[in-house]
Amino acid sequence: MKIRLLPSAFTRSYPDSVAPTAQPLTSFVVKGARGAGPLAIDAGSLGLVGEADHMGCVREVLLTHAHIDHIATLPMWIEGVLSLDRAPVRIHGTRETIAALRAHLFNDVLYPNFEQLSDSRGRQLLEYGEVPTDSSFSLAGFTIQAFQTNHPIPTHGYALDDGDNAVVFAADGGPSDALWNAVRSCPRVRAVVLETSFPDALLHIAEGSGHMTPALLRAELEKAPKDLRILVCHLKPAHREGITRLLKAARDPRIELFLPGTQVEIR
Repeated sequence: MKIRLLPSAFTRSYPDSVAPTAQPLTSFVVKGARGAGPLAIDAGSLGLVGEADHMGCVREVLLTHAHIDHIATLPMWIEGVLSLDRAPVRIHGTRETIAALRAHLFNDVLYPNFEQLSDSRGRQLLEYGEVPTDSSFSLAGFTIQAFQTNHPIPTHGYALDDGDNAVVFAADGGPSDALWNAVRSCPRVRAVVLETSFPDALLHIAEGSGHMTPALLRAELEKAPKDLRILVCHLKPAHREGITRLLKAARDPRIELFLPGTQVEIR
């Protein structure tokens, strides 16, 4: 399985070739074994990845929740795919996330209601796929199980299994036993993609907004299998350097910084 964290900020010149860049928006593209994918997890920067034919490589989008940094360029991606004559475009999420998109984004105020529009052949432009939260489902060649995270609005992480390996996308959220229950229930899991948004000095903000700090992450990893890869992302740009120092100081070999624009291979 290959996971790419899409970039979401203009890069600047750094002295070394693997220097970090800011990550104000979140989007992953996942490709699995046996032709699974590509599947996008969230669409914070998905509509910025290139020309329409590049965007069109992704056929399905699965949303964790409706916060703007996870859906910001969803309209641009939809328009790009529609320009390739691929109606209807399908967006997948929980009932609450779909309701938020209908009420607050594709509502003919912030953006056209594509769900109510058709192309010249009568095909609906946008379809929503409501994902179950109490059973596994199949999407883009993956078997997927949703679980709720500890975040202020309805938010769900996902365990993706391609038949060879599995990865758990923890989504946004503070400490939660549901994440580790999902890990334990997925025998092929090799890695968890986990956020750490704020430094320890801003614990009060992290707890109030449903996010992690390095100290909270270390405590959570006490629940994690010893051989599990922990791919850390979602570092708030203003605090990236401080969070990075704290994560490195933990000296936990399981922790890997997942840098924007990079790809990791899970096997």
